[in-house]
Parts: sequence; structure tokens; C-alpha cells
Amino acid sequence: MFQIMMLPDADNFLKVVEGSYGQVLLHLPDDTRCDLKRDHTARQMLRVMRPTQEGFCVSLSDARDVPAFLDYMIGSARRRI
Repeated sequence: MFQIMMLPDADNFLKVVEGSYGQVLLHLPDDTRCDLKRDHTARQMLRVMRPTQEGFCVSLSDARDVPAFLDYMIGSARRRI
């Protein structure tokens, strides 16, 4: 599971989601999960939400997706420096 503290470019993040092999689940505060690949409403919600101090959590169902998400997160952090 990834805890994301900032999301500077939701569209680029969603491109990584779309290219993933497995499910990409957004964990909501009420302990429900939404599949960002299949749930249009969840993608729209992600575009407008701003992570709180705790951030938000995303889990992956396929380990092959981990490198792409790490690359996205590292690239986002580099652009902020």
C-alpha cells in the first residue's frame, strides 16, 4: 500500500493507473475501496481532492505495477525540489 501525501498532477497519476496490470484501489476514510481503473466517479474524485495531512492510501493488486508508481512518486518529488 502507498500513502500519497501530495498529488501535484492527478492526470499523470491517472495515466499510471490506466497503464497498470492489476487493480489500483483508492482507500476511503470510511474503510471502503474504489478501483481507480474502473470507477469513473473515483477518478473524478481523485482529480478534485487534495490530500490532507495524513494523505491518502492506494493499494495495488499486481506487484508488476509497483515500479511505475514508484517512478511517478519519485518524479513528482523531484519536480517539487
